[in-house]
Amino acid sequence: MLRGDRDKDTICAVSTPHGVGGISVIRVSGPRTFEIVSKLCKFLPAHPESHKVYFGNLKDGAREIDEVLVTYFQNGRSFTGEEVIEISCHGSPLICQNILNSLVQLGARPADRGEFTYRAFMNGKLDLVQAESVLALIESQSQQAAKLALRQLKGQLSSKLEEVEDDMTWILAHAEASIDFSTEGIDVVDYSVVQVRLKKIEATLKDLVGTFKVGRLLKDGFRVVLTGLPNVGKSSLLNLFLEDERAIVTDIPGTTRDVIHGDTSYEGVKFTFVDTAGLRDEATDLVERIGIQKSYEAQNESDVVFFVFDIEKGLGAEETQILESLDPQKTFILANKIDRIGGSKPLEIVEKAIKNSKFFQKIVDPQAFFTRRVFFVSALDKKVRSSVLQELVQEFADMQVENTVLISNARHYENLVRALENTQRSQTLVDQGMGSEFLALELKESLIAIHETLGKRFDDQIMDRVFKEFCIGK
Repeated sequence: MLRGDRDKDTICAVSTPHGVGGISVIRVSGPRTFEIVSKLCKFLPAHPESHKVYFGNLKDGAREIDEVLVTYFQNGRSFTGEEVIEISCHGSPLICQNILNSLVQLGARPADRGEFTYRAFMNGKLDLVQAESVLALIESQSQQAAKLALRQLKGQLSSKLEEVEDDMTWILAHAEASIDFSTEGIDVVDYSVVQVRLKKIEATLKDLVGTFKVGRLLKDGFRVVLTGLPNVGKSSLLNLFLEDERAIVTDIPGTTRDVIHGDTSYEGVKFTFVDTAGLRDEATDLVERIGIQKSYEAQNESDVVFFVFDIEKGLGAEETQILESLDPQKTFILANKIDRIGGSKPLEIVEKAIKNSKFFQKIVDPQAFFTRRVFFVSALDKKVRSSVLQELVQEFADMQVENTVLISNARHYENLVRALENTQRSQTLVDQGMGSEFLALELKESLIAIHETLGKRFDDQIMDRVFKEFCIGK
């Protein structure tokens, strides 16, 4: 856990990924940074220039460790807000460890996880939303996720929350003033103006909360589960989508017994595909029954379900029963083995088979569903991957607007839901003509939630939740 009594230490860590590489970067931050590093890098001038790079030999006494580039950042002009030096050395773990050992012997301390970013937050260089976006940017696994994290790092979400904070503060200031002057019969609050501002706050919070699904998909990607009866080609399609022989494929029903995961990306969007055990009632093997139970759990946790069936055998009672357990909002139907039939009209077969089912009754727009959600595929056709994923990407694109302010972090979502609920209660109190003290009580809770999101109000539990996921060196 990060503690305030260690904030004045000078810390050091390797900031680049561990392992062998062309170069590694060691970051040092704190009040004794120059004092410590200058003892190893005698070539540094007495008063180095900020953001300037210096070249020379790093030596611990008479022992030469490496040729290095040293970049100096003046106090207040660095990532952490402190005096910082970054040492670029050759990318050998042994050299990095030797330099770190020398720095520690001279008085530096190995940094904790996320401690550099924590110091940037504590020194006002970043708010908590921006600090979290640093980790999101580092961990991003798709172009879309990286773009979202970068927008948040630049303060897009923070600016929107600060607008909400300003409106809340204005209302609270006038409500508190009204309470103070209530005994004198002076009405400070114009409730018509308060209502307008509360509606603006409520609308902004609703919009932000409503973006969480899209934001999470941007950050984490789609979780796609393949489900259906045994031996309909789910594992073959998994291998096709992943472009890798991840799952074992045989003609024996029940070959897949455990949940198999694999990641891929398409047009900048990440997809996690999950192959599951085939669903059948007559499974007698204990392991297979456990696999089937996991299949149902995976369906519930998914963003998208690919229901796969054998078009050669058609949609029977068992397939229809599985379909009726699915949500059409997140279901795609993949009629597999299309290469084995000829002459028939497969779309009419599917429409006729499910038209009287409960699944069909839950479809909001049948025409759009059959146009965009039903695919006739063959696991032997590599073009299937692009045609199906393109439709998923398009649906994803329909959900979002470029440069829209989005939330993707569960902590932000929880806080903003709380702020929204308290704001709505505040709106109800104003509509009912209740006094300013009741309004102030509810709105203060909303403001606290906003402050906790931005990091203007925090405790050790919040700090641990945010920074424990960081790597050492960041």
